[in-house]
Amino acid sequence: MKRRGGRTGSTRRFARVSLVPVLLMVFLAAVGCTSGTTAPKATGTEPPPSVSTATSSPASSVVSSAAAAGQDTDWPTYDRTADRSGVSVSSPAPGTVRSSWTASVDGSVYAQPLVVGSEVIVATENDTVYALDTSTGAVRWSRHLATPVPSGLPCGNIDPSGITGTPVADVAAGRLWLVTFTAQPTYRHTLWELNAATGQTVSQRPIDLSGSDPRAQQERGALVLLGSRVYVPFGGLYGDCSDYKGRVVGAPISGSGPLVSFTTPNQRQAGIWAPSGESVRDDSIYVATGNGTPYDQVDDSDSVLRLSPDLTVESRFTPANFESLSADDQDLGSTAPALLPGGLVFQVGKEGVGYVLDGTQLGGTGGQLTSSTVCEGGFGGDAVDGSIVVFSCYDSLRALQVTPGQGGAAPKLSVRWSLTGLSPGPPIIAGGVVWDAGRKGTVAGYRLSDGQQVFSASIAPVGTDFPSLSASGSRLFVPEGSKVVSYLGI
Repeated sequence: MKRRGGRTGSTRRFARVSLVPVLLMVFLAAVGCTSGTTAPKATGTEPPPSVSTATSSPASSVVSSAAAAGQDTDWPTYDRTADRSGVSVSSPAPGTVRSSWTASVDGSVYAQPLVVGSEVIVATENDTVYALDTSTGAVRWSRHLATPVPSGLPCGNIDPSGITGTPVADVAAGRLWLVTFTAQPTYRHTLWELNAATGQTVSQRPIDLSGSDPRAQQERGALVLLGSRVYVPFGGLYGDCSDYKGRVVGAPISGSGPLVSFTTPNQRQAGIWAPSGESVRDDSIYVATGNGTPYDQVDDSDSVLRLSPDLTVESRFTPANFESLSADDQDLGSTAPALLPGGLVFQVGKEGVGYVLDGTQLGGTGGQLTSSTVCEGGFGGDAVDGSIVVFSCYDSLRALQVTPGQGGAAPKLSVRWSLTGLSPGPPIIAGGVVWDAGRKGTVAGYRLSDGQQVFSASIAPVGTDFPSLSASGSRLFVPEGSKVVSYLGI
């Protein structure tokens, strides 16, 4: 899976995906939807990094779904909820959109910004975390946790490599979890728990599994909280080098105690590397894997897997043509599973074939409910509003309608709209508009209903093929290399 990583492919319970579109539809019916205008050139502050003193505090207890989700304006995990719907339920219809502030940070931002209360949480490849004021971009606190890895890796294209996967916050407990990558005293990934209000350390522990090579493993996917654990996915570096495997590690939120883990049984590869990481529904964790070795064996490569909280494989789907997918580097896991109403799962990979699966019994080898070629290759991520899936491909942004089958009939896939000639990152939905930061330096909004563009602006080169933005209320937060820009009026 060579297209991975930086430039290419490499709480506890949240509310169900079906509730998000209902809230959004009710809200949009009240406010309607209007077009935005092109934003002026961004201006603002350039806050320097600072270092806070680490202290310990008690670990939090198991949190309910309401506590994990926090307020409607919070965006505490990748794509706001653990099901990765990517829908902001607090955003009104857009008005006149403009850039309101720009904040400079000390390294490239590959992780999606989070929103907790009145703070934007930003993690950098320099192993630094910032809390920025949502209204002004001013630094509330910052914490330089470690020294990132500048060189010495067998391959890869992130330099330096520090915090790449999106952190996760527990709003009610005031906690933040993230993973750093360091080379001293040895190469390792470290799971940190921070006080979200101050940045102070609550706990830290190594998160690499015994027998794995931390230099070969990349922590690209987002972390997620479920029950009493935080889950961390692993893939490989750009270039598919060395001895890596797809892995998920679950660590107790208490900061101590035994880890649980899943490792793909292939000889190597089969990484879990999509930026959204794992998708969670009820007590199930869904992941998608990339190509594995040997090519002629399934071994959970190029598959969608349903894992239990203790990371036991409970169900699997693998396309019937898995041999050619693995041999040709056509990772099924170039996006994460999209969770739809009625227990359905949608998955699209590099081959561009979209699969609709039964989320309870994924179907084994070749056992999809339906499938169809939907684009030139899924790449990055998707957002889900009811039965509509909006997803990024290599050169296009697409919206599909997934209609459940009646009377035993297979579900149907139909195209609502498609926009070609783009280089989109993973989209989100806010105020009835699909927002997307493109890999070639644009941020744009398109009406969810018909794909009509309502906003476009040029941005600085982002440096990653997965520029991931977030939304809260009337604000959009967009990473631009080593800066974050807030747009107001979305």
